[in-house]
Formats: sequence, structure tokens, C-alpha cells
Amino acid sequence: MNTALTEYTMVQGLHESLTSKVLSYVDHHASILDIGAGAGAWLERLGSVGFHNLYGIDKDFQRFQATKGQFITADLDYEDFILPDKTFDIITSIEVIEHLENPGRLFYHVFRLIAPNGYFLLTTPNLHSVICRLRLLLTGNLRQFDAKGEPTHIYPVFLTPLERLLDIHGLEVVETWTFPETKTVTSRPVLKLLSSVITLFIRDDLPGDILCLLIRKKPDIHG
Repeated sequence: MNTALTEYTMVQGLHESLTSKVLSYVDHHASILDIGAGAGAWLERLGSVGFHNLYGIDKDFQRFQATKGQFITADLDYEDFILPDKTFDIITSIEVIEHLENPGRLFYHVFRLIAPNGYFLLTTPNLHSVICRLRLLLTGNLRQFDAKGEPTHIYPVFLTPLERLLDIHGLEVVETWTFPETKTVTSRPVLKLLSSVITLFIRDDLPGDILCLLIRKKPDIHG
């Protein structure tokens, strides 16, 4: 893979894991749209395992360097997407929503572009783990959204308000998990130690660094 397309994520191996998830739902003929494609590393990975009907959207065409997929230029917060007259079996948005000013616009586009039986795969930094809650308690700061975090992270995702926003746009969560599935790999050792003690008393149902959500249209809504 082009060095410029090195997987951009706080946790290495995320793209590989998500590829397996996509393959469990669709075959290689599926049409896939990646919203917030960036340089195209995710599309490049999908292409490397046999997917060929690939599209990517982002506002910076100059940054896109993938050899797989067609690129559409659009500002995710403010512009409508100019796309072929089609819907998509899988829409993905990998570590994008936390950068958006208007996350509701993302869901508006997803509802409009997703096939009736299609899925939307969304990932974002996980703020629900015990270690994140412990850090918030001790410092008053959210991991990845404080002064030490990525400066372009502006929208922290919490499940309950997210589900309410999805409902407004006719969407619902059907599966929730984290990567890695059982532990964090990016936190400081002292926080890991403290959180391991706390989990003796408090359940840690979403322990990993990345929150992963599989979303679909609500069954009673036809768009």
C-alpha cells in the first residue's frame, strides 16, 4: 500500500477488523460509499480484498490518493452530494463524525443514499469505557477531546443522544461493539491499573478505544 495511505486511526488494525465485518454482511459485488474518505486508505483496503464498486466523498480532492474507487468532492457539513442515481448496500464513515460541525447532516445523507436493506457502519472514539469515565471523573476531560487530543475533534459521541438523533433521521442502531473488543491499548498504565480495579465492581461493556456501530433504516420507514 502507498505509504501515504497508511491506516489513519488511533488504533492499528481497525480497518482490517472492519473489513471482516463488512464481508460478513455483503459480497464483493456490493456498492459501498465511504463518507469522509480522506486519502482513501479504507477504500484501498476494501479494494484489496475484492470489492470493486467503491465510492468516496470528502472535501479535499488533492488529498485522495487511493487507486480504488471513484471520488466525489463535497463538504460533509454543508453540501449535498452529487452522486450517480443509485443507493448503496454499505455506507461507511470511519472516524469522521467527531470532526463534523453538523452530525445530523451526515445522517440525512445516509438515509437518502442507503439501500432499503443496506447498512451504515460508523466508528468514532469510544467514550463509554470504564477507563474513559474514570479519566473524566479524575480530570474533568474527555479522552481525545481535551487539550492533548486531536484538535479537530469537536463532536463527542454518546450513545443515548446519538440514538435520538438517528431516530429523527429514520435510522437505528442494530449492533454495537468496540475495537479492540476487550481492552484499551492507548491509555496510560496508571489509568489501566485503576480501571482494572474498578471493573471488579462496575461492568465494562464497551472497553475498547473505538466505538463501532452498525446502523440501518428503521423497518417502518421507507425512503
